[in-house]
Amino acid sequence: MIVSVFLRNWGDTMEINIEELYREFSNLKFVGSKEPSVRNINKLIKNKKIEDENLFVIEGLWAYEKIINSNIRIKSFVFCPDFIKSKTMLEMVRFIVSAADNSYLISSNLCSRLSSRDSGEGFFLLCSFPQYKLDDIELKENNLLVVLDGLAKPGNIGTIIRSVDGAGGDGVIICNSNVRKTNQKLIKSSMGSSFMLPVIDKDVKDVIMWLKSNQFKIIITDLKASKSYYNTDYKGRTAIIVGNEIHGISDIWNKCQCERVIIPMFGGADSLNVGVAATIVVYEASFCQKGLVRKLG
Repeated sequence: MIVSVFLRNWGDTMEINIEELYREFSNLKFVGSKEPSVRNINKLIKNKKIEDENLFVIEGLWAYEKIINSNIRIKSFVFCPDFIKSKTMLEMVRFIVSAADNSYLISSNLCSRLSSRDSGEGFFLLCSFPQYKLDDIELKENNLLVVLDGLAKPGNIGTIIRSVDGAGGDGVIICNSNVRKTNQKLIKSSMGSSFMLPVIDKDVKDVIMWLKSNQFKIIITDLKASKSYYNTDYKGRTAIIVGNEIHGISDIWNKCQCERVIIPMFGGADSLNVGVAATIVVYEASFCQKGLVRKLG
């Protein structure tokens, strides 16, 4: 059967012969829902815990360029050839098959059952997070870190990780959170930054000790602060502490020598979403460290 398609997202037209696609990948094993890789994918998409807590799922091909430009290990690639709609997609699939430890074919029906999206996805990558420790962070004259203390919403965590990556930050440290890095909403909201940037889970006491021993300036976003975020010097080694969406930071930070800043509100709102607020401060810090801040007036 030949199907002619034009897929705007991938920018090319292709005459697709489904039988030829299946012949090309005939060396791959056709598996069902009981295959261990498929079971792990299913659990992770549903945000369930699996034995190897370092594994995560990328659903779809949206992170293709990030994967090929990183040291991400693809443990398993599970896909259905029926979902290959363009030459570009076919080339992506070929590369991932060559790079993955294992690749398997599944039915379109199983794809629909696995997918977290109404439209369905035919491609699932079971990958392994790079392992980072605090001492893996390269210490420089200017460092920019963000510490997320007790954040509860995976979308907020992913958004902040993406912002830190976009601003050229050195990493994100997560404390006191029950959200796993494998959470699908976190991964998707980070748009791949969660596996491109050092993201480290660590006990808050160990984090404070490490920051102090490496001469980091600790800056806390605080609704009760009197100093505006844009009147702060972020040069040097800087760690921005962002607290829980409702309760704010843990009390232990109040015992640290720190600088507290606020984002002024000029309308009826008394605060911003934590992801938006963190992004504003992170970019201000990045501009300051890169010498891009120009005072007006």
